[in-house]
Amino acid sequence: MAQLPLTLLETPVLRRRGRPPGSRNRSSLDLARYVEAQFGGMTPGQQSAAICLVTPKDLRQAKARAQQLGIVDHGLGDMHLAMVVKATVIARAIGCETKEAWLLLQKEREGLMPYVHAKQAPVERKTGAAPATVFMVPEGDGPGAPLLDLGDDDAIDFVEHSPGDAGQVSPPKSHDTP
Repeated sequence: MAQLPLTLLETPVLRRRGRPPGSRNRSSLDLARYVEAQFGGMTPGQQSAAICLVTPKDLRQAKARAQQLGIVDHGLGDMHLAMVVKATVIARAIGCETKEAWLLLQKEREGLMPYVHAKQAPVERKTGAAPATVFMVPEGDGPGAPLLDLGDDDAIDFVEHSPGDAGQVSPPKSHDTP
């Protein structure tokens, strides 16, 4: 019987050395599991979120808790009022000013931001044109010569220049070529 060629589904998988791409280091995974098991089943990030972020329950109870704590509601929305309540409770618990507790909570929230709102790579504008180059040429001779008087419209010359011109001063860049 003739041997049939292997299809894509039957192609043997070549084994690589090391862990598969995207998998976590075993030591890091073990440490994460240990920390989670030892500290209330929560990772440090989860504990930080529990301390500093407002839950739906906090939102529902914000007005009542603010009245209990003697916080005057100056027309804050429920979210901001719940944040003030949380900062006030923490300030009283650790013996500091509410403003200091607010700043501590804000620092914790900032620490969590990269995990929720990842930074995006800058977007490059695709205009197709090279950026304009400006040359300031002094009048007269020598290094102490004054710059052109910009009040005189005849003294300014606008020169059209494309990246492929023979007069290009700098070597062409990869983005200069079409």
